[in-house]
Amino acid sequence: MKGSRGFTLVEVLLVVLLIGLAATAVTLTLPGSGIKEQLDKAARQFMAVTDMVRDEAVLSGQMLGLVIEDNSYRYVIYKEGKWQALEQERLLAKREMEQGVTLNLIVEGLPLVQEDEEQESWFDEPLIEQSEEEKRKYPEPQIIIFPSGEMNAFELAFSARDPEAGPQESLIVADALGRLTFGRADEAQ
Repeated sequence: MKGSRGFTLVEVLLVVLLIGLAATAVTLTLPGSGIKEQLDKAARQFMAVTDMVRDEAVLSGQMLGLVIEDNSYRYVIYKEGKWQALEQERLLAKREMEQGVTLNLIVEGLPLVQEDEEQESWFDEPLIEQSEEEKRKYPEPQIIIFPSGEMNAFELAFSARDPEAGPQESLIVADALGRLTFGRADEAQ
């Protein structure tokens, strides 16, 4: 047994340390569940459901809409002269964003709220002051999805603040033909 020699404790510990460092490097390069990934997931989910709603508008010949609030969105249908929430379908029910996530909407290149804007309805009915309960029951959408599949052009940003990386954002852009894209076309994906 003079010719055989084993490993020392220092050599074994060095190998374990190198394996641990390699495992840490691999773990850090894998996509995690950070804020940016959560925003991307919420934005892609919004895109998928909105595409489905647009297809439904074309197939059914009905006018549908999208109501965007600071931290939620919901789909509505124009029936019997009023916009009515689509609450009966779980997929189309009101979606609340995670804590700290906000939605910022720009319709047709203009911010949603404009200082010189008059309170006008997009429809023939005169604007009647509604109670909060009526506004919840019959919300008027900012984005209308027509039976032709067309919709208002808009940009919707899902935003949050990451304590380590700062402000994060995932952007959905829609053109007037109803095509949705993740981010702007001129940005690298």
